Amino acid sequence: MNDEVALPYDDTDPDDIFRYSQELISKTFVDVLAMACEDDDQLEEKISYYNNSNGKGSLGNLLEEHYFLYKPNSSPEPDFFNAGLELKATPYESTKKGIKAGERLVISMIPNTEPIEIEFSNSHLEKKLSKILMIWYHRVKNQNRTEYRIDYTYLFDLYDKKYAKDLKIILEDYKIIVDKIISGNAHELSEGDTKYLGACTKGASAKTSYKPQFYNKDVLAKRRAFSLKQHYMSYILENYVKPESMAYDSILSEDELNYGDFDTMVLSKINSYIGKDIDELRRLFKISKDTDPKQINKILVNRMLGVNTDNSEEFQKANIKIKTIRVQKDNKIRENMSFHNISICDFVKQDFENSYEYELFESTRFLFVVFKENNLGKFILTGAKFWNMPIEELEKTGKVEWEKYKKKLLKGVNFKHSTDKNGKVKTGNDLPKMSNTQMFHLRPRAKKSAYLINGKRYGSGTESDMDLLPNGDKMTKQCFWLNHKYVLKIIEDLLS
Repeated sequence: MNDEVALPYDDTDPDDIFRYSQELISKTFVDVLAMACEDDDQLEEKISYYNNSNGKGSLGNLLEEHYFLYKPNSSPEPDFFNAGLELKATPYESTKKGIKAGERLVISMIPNTEPIEIEFSNSHLEKKLSKILMIWYHRVKNQNRTEYRIDYTYLFDLYDKKYAKDLKIILEDYKIIVDKIISGNAHELSEGDTKYLGACTKGASAKTSYKPQFYNKDVLAKRRAFSLKQHYMSYILENYVKPESMAYDSILSEDELNYGDFDTMVLSKINSYIGKDIDELRRLFKISKDTDPKQINKILVNRMLGVNTDNSEEFQKANIKIKTIRVQKDNKIRENMSFHNISICDFVKQDFENSYEYELFESTRFLFVVFKENNLGKFILTGAKFWNMPIEELEKTGKVEWEKYKKKLLKGVNFKHSTDKNGKVKTGNDLPKMSNTQMFHLRPRAKKSAYLINGKRYGSGTESDMDLLPNGDKMTKQCFWLNHKYVLKIIEDLLS
């Protein structure tokens, strides 16, 4: 802390620092700079410096130097050392569904040249994470960074009673990360390994981010940092930072987490219903026969978990997605697993490591719940498992297949029209097929096909069913699907 300046707050008292931070609410970062600058020339110089997203002047640094009046540093100790309080400026964004955290909250680097601290207690991470003053600003597309408005300040205390369940899960996450590192497998770390506390990548580029491991000098691993995951930050924003809170169901009580880890307790809830068919479960949970057949399996899973919606507290915080899988009696899956429609013109502008698909499969945990057909044609619950895509598969096979689609879309999709026996024109294309891939493939999910090729319309769909191609033509919107054979390998242990 800067001893030469009389501080406008007590730097030993977290509550007084928080009190002072609240004076930031409704101010832009330009307003903060204007209070600290002596003249317009200096102000313009500072605005230009902090608007440079490629420079070293982060918005957090701006607040440290020009509002809280201390020099930014890279010390492993908390920013407000005398108060044991860390300062973090973090963005939120507005969406059609409301607001969400703009990104994960990076806390501290994971060491790669020295031993990692085995215990969370008294570790550098605990010192940085236990108390955080969060300054939330509204990030708006196409707006200069210094024009962002600060809307909320929040004093996060990991040891507050309301975070008691979270603390237990964060301790589990810490152990998962540490165990992987000390086993010499830091190169296999992925954000999907954990629930609330993540190990996110850090590095200017893919090449420069790879460094030797302390525990395995033969294999390079990406530089990573401990972070609170983006979905967890969204939950904090929606439930504690904003004056009005979202409504969430809770799967586990604090007491239940005393009897086992998160995964074990969740799976035990589902496994207690193994052997029951879908009709039995529907009657047990009093679910109407008129319920959409496409939704019934997910509704049943939520009921087994003791919640009424997909809005469960723990799954929202941990970015866990439920996927139900029906396996035929011959141990085959007929359907591939769909994910999201892509925007083709955005897709071809991305690099794989910065793509939506990489982020999805690197950071998401899935809960696979399996129903298998018996000899009577009924689908019986056979088990469940948590899964996230192994980082090696994603960065090798996944990258090759993703780039195969990007290359083809850029080169140009060729179309072929044929007429069936009923006189209906069908349009095919030469995108790589599922048979040409191991993990995932692109194909439509739309009910109706629609094309605009060389100015001529094909298919029975409308404009909303089409997506623009780089050459100006349009084709039916494309969706990524996990191949059914790939999914079958993941769940084969549940079928024995």
